[in-house]
Amino acid sequence: MSGLDTQLKVELYHVLDHGFVRLVDSMGSDLSISRAARVSYDAPPREEDGKLIKYLLTNKHTTPFEAVKFTFEVKAPIFVLRQWHRHRMWNYNELSARYRELPAEYYVPALDQITTQSTSNKQMRTTEQHPEANAIRKEIDMACREAFRVYKMLIFCGTPRELARSVLPLNTYSHMFASVDLHNLFHFLRLRLHEHAQYEIRVYAEAMLKLIEPICPLAVAAFKGTL
Repeated sequence: MSGLDTQLKVELYHVLDHGFVRLVDSMGSDLSISRAARVSYDAPPREEDGKLIKYLLTNKHTTPFEAVKFTFEVKAPIFVLRQWHRHRMWNYNELSARYRELPAEYYVPALDQITTQSTSNKQMRTTEQHPEANAIRKEIDMACREAFRVYKMLIFCGTPRELARSVLPLNTYSHMFASVDLHNLFHFLRLRLHEHAQYEIRVYAEAMLKLIEPICPLAVAAFKGTL
């Protein structure tokens, strides 16, 4: 195993039941932010520029943060990626089920995540476990098993993959590479780390914040101070 392979293996967080996120590539660091900010003063970046970085973030001087860039590899349910793709300043390359058959991997929520629908917020669930959580979990699993049975049958009999995929549920796992600069990543994290964000995307946001912290610790510290 090469050094790069070892590094990528370490920088991986398993998320949900079959998902993961890992940092594939990055460019820049806290010094890149400082250098971009100090260009008008012809001053070199410094390791102790935490105060400057905090000032930039607090006062919404955002362009220096665009000097730092990341690429993540993500495996997540389709409904999570659908929310993710609303962040249009990212660059996405997602697996196409027109090209290859999808494995029978789908998200079944843990019992503590099967709660009741909020009556005060149309888009949210409560923290109260549903009294029929066990039965609901079994129904979700059974529905997905049946969908993949039909999907595989359609593939077997020669149905085009682009049509066969139409029977699969939104909790089917997909796979993508996603690239973003630090400014737009912070925007994503500010929204998706919020307590009102859906749990299934929030756990990916939590993992990404941990992945980037060793690369730009001063910027991440300043960002956490704004939450």
